This record gives sequence, structure tokens and C-alpha cells, in this order.
Amino acid sequence: MPKKIDLAERKEQIVKATFEVIHQYGFENTTLREIAKHAGLSLGSVQYFFPKQQDIYSFAMEVIFHRFEVRMQQVVYVEEDQDVFEAAVRMGKQIVQIHTEEGRIENDIWVKFTLMASMNPEYQDLREEYRKINLNFAESILRILHRHGYMREGHNMREEAHAFIIFITGLVFESVIYDYLYDEEVVENKVREYLLNICNETHRRS
Repeated sequence: MPKKIDLAERKEQIVKATFEVIHQYGFENTTLREIAKHAGLSLGSVQYFFPKQQDIYSFAMEVIFHRFEVRMQQVVYVEEDQDVFEAAVRMGKQIVQIHTEEGRIENDIWVKFTLMASMNPEYQDLREEYRKINLNFAESILRILHRHGYMREGHNMREEAHAFIIFITGLVFESVIYDYLYDEEVVENKVREYLLNICNETHRRS
């Protein structure tokens, strides 16, 4: 009797292979045939789930976005007796996510996707969706600081969140392009320095 195929498991197998191929070769050199080879499957098995290359690109990015959203939902909080400012630094560092190899690979894929999407209108909605997710979490972090008196009154939180995400995006790009210069400690210090600069004078001196 033939073994029953777990469709969810098979799909996950294909996505994992997709990440490996994109990370190694970039989107421009990623084909369904190469993905099938890395997954140890036939081309037909991959096409059963993803008939077109664009389908698997979109699904792979949605997986990364979902992982990011889940991860951030787990860290946007302040533990009892924890320093609020250091909690905000921890949250900001999580957006950059270079503390694991998986995180570094996802950053690399996101950078490659962003560059590709800028030249392909069919991916614009997906790219904007990810920016919105980032923006919302950035604003959540800043609102925590504001609520605990770390930021001056009168700040436009949405504008500050935009500025924070510009900084974070630059940090992600830098950590991908110059990975040998960035480790968890460097990223943490960069995030801390940025947040200190937008805090009120009292907290800058403390």
C-alpha cells in the first residue's frame, strides 16, 4: 500500500528548499526545477502545489512574514521588574533578527525579495504588507517608551515609527551585505543608540 503523503509536510519541504535556493543563488536564478532538485522531489510534485514560479515566491515570502509577525507578537511586552528601555532595545533587536542562522537567511531572502519586488509590480502588495507589519511593531515599541515617560510629549508616533523603520531597514541591509561586521552585540548597541537619541533629556543622561 503506497505511503500516504502529508500535504502540509510536503509543502513545508518545498518552501525549505526554496529558501535554500534563493539564499544561495538569488531570485533571478531560482527555478522550480532547481527547487525540486533541492527538495528531492520531481518537478511535477512541486508544480502540484505551485504551478508558476511567482506562486512559490509569494508563498515563501508570506511564510517569512508570518514567522516575523509571530516572533514579534511574542516579544512586544515588558516583563515585571524589567527595565523598560532595555526591553525596547530587545524588541528592536528582534526586528533585525541576526541572532540565529535562520534569521540571517530570512534577512538575506527579504533583502533579495525587496530588490526584486521594486522592479516587479506583481509583488508590490506583498512588499507593502511586510512594511506595514514592520511599521506597526515599530510603533508598538515606541508607544511603550512613550507610555513610560521616555519620550517627550508631542511626538507623532506614526512619523517616529516611520523613521525607526528606515533605520531598522538600513541595519538589516547592512547586516546582510556586510555580515562579517555585525553580530548580536553590534546590532543591540546600534538599536540602543538610536532609541537613546529619541528619548527625552532626562533618560539620555540616566
